[in-house]
Amino acid sequence: MIAIIRKELSSFFSSFLGLGIMSSFYILMGIYLWWLDGNILDYGFAEMRVFFDLSPWFFLFFIPAISMRAFAEEFEMRTFNLLRSLPISMQNIVNAKLMASLLLVMIILMPTGVFIYSISQLGSPAGNYDASLIIGSYVGLTLLCAVFICLSTLASAMVAKQSLAFVLGLVFNFVCWQGMQEIPGLETWSVYSHYQQMSKGVIDGSSVFYFIGLCLTIIGLIRLRLDLKFS
Repeated sequence: MIAIIRKELSSFFSSFLGLGIMSSFYILMGIYLWWLDGNILDYGFAEMRVFFDLSPWFFLFFIPAISMRAFAEEFEMRTFNLLRSLPISMQNIVNAKLMASLLLVMIILMPTGVFIYSISQLGSPAGNYDASLIIGSYVGLTLLCAVFICLSTLASAMVAKQSLAFVLGLVFNFVCWQGMQEIPGLETWSVYSHYQQMSKGVIDGSSVFYFIGLCLTIIGLIRLRLDLKFS
């Protein structure tokens, strides 16, 4: 598994796509947070609400670009059979692909700690900010990204073209993020609702289990898809 994770990370950071995704995220997030109307300074509070409201929409687009290569590239380059010949189970191959994407997202999020420092200096007195709110929001965002990663990887396992995997992953993520929210009576069961709950700084066990259960369900679908394809 370690070799596959290392390969995925190396492939991402050595490509223009990877550097472009990271640069775009920081530039766009900086513009929205500090410059456009409705930015952090307009709120008058030392909090990162704007960041956590916008991040899901950025990752909804960026994660399909990160994960589209997971299996679609292997199918397109006809290297998946070589991967299967290695002394590693199919489940571990899937887990390694998912863990690599999650590590990439966490690496992308790490420099956003600069925003926390900036917010703390804007507080009165300096260094005063709501740490529990920020921690809960980061946990919620990480779990949400895990769901997006699983969905985008499922899309990559369903097709043999990276461009099609990106579009399909984008559709899956958008439906998951907004789909149930638009169905009357199901709003409280939606991904959006659980994310908003954790963004309030409340790390609710039911929301954590919801995200974990959803990820495990999608991982099962990925495994089923691969088993059917190569059975």
